[in-house]
Amino acid sequence: MKKWSRTLLAGSALILLTNAVVLLGAAYNRSDEPESRLQLSQREFQHDRWSNFKDNSAITLTLNWRIVREKPSQQHDYDFDSGYSAGKWGTPVWLNKAKMAELGFDVAKLVGASENGRHYKESLSREALLVLELNDQAYQHELKRTRDYAEQSRALLAGNPDKQEFKQRVNNAEEYYKNEQKINSRLFVIDAGIDIQKLRTAYPDRTRYAIVHGLIHPGTMQEKNETKVWGNISELHAERINVPLNYRQVFDTVAPYEVTVAFGKRLEPWIAAASSSEAAK
Repeated sequence: MKKWSRTLLAGSALILLTNAVVLLGAAYNRSDEPESRLQLSQREFQHDRWSNFKDNSAITLTLNWRIVREKPSQQHDYDFDSGYSAGKWGTPVWLNKAKMAELGFDVAKLVGASENGRHYKESLSREALLVLELNDQAYQHELKRTRDYAEQSRALLAGNPDKQEFKQRVNNAEEYYKNEQKINSRLFVIDAGIDIQKLRTAYPDRTRYAIVHGLIHPGTMQEKNETKVWGNISELHAERINVPLNYRQVFDTVAPYEVTVAFGKRLEPWIAAASSSEAAK
């Protein structure tokens, strides 16, 4: 047998083996009742076609998740223009030194390395279980924050009706509040841990809280005479979901849509249902 033939056979066998492993993993993930189910909308999902060609209409949905960020030092609570807003990047307010220690990071080494100007080589990302919360306290916190900012901005303008800067602030604040009500994602990462049973006990509602795998990356910062230890979410493993062929027509228009996402035994997601509706919110 020629060398190129053996190479081709070996490559084909590897592809078949890889596909088999993937299929077996997916089957195991869906082999029991879902660990959780979330009813999401276009607010929580973004979708992109890999190609505009008719013969390649694959669609991938990307979870639009957020965090409540820790407010930077000496920054006003409602100073939206400085970048303090809920988004994907930054330091979650709950991912502090105590939580980092709970997740298995050696905070003493992190502090010592930071204070001595050395890089702690073991301070790479660690696997963790992340808790996704849908339309609950974290979202209500952001909704209230934007509403309060709008009210404060209108009060400032009422006391200074001729100031253009306050007129612009009101316009911006109203837009922030409108977006939070109608457009922005209601899906937040609110906690992390290493024990799924402990997390599920703390967050028992499986239609409001999903648990997924992700990565946490540590960081340190000097604040006055103290070394602050914190973390960032560097990856959320369940972030991208392929759309099955039978649901692709749902995403062919600009109409709002609703998607039921199930998370299985391996905490991996799949689309259990999807529909397009002008009434979807």
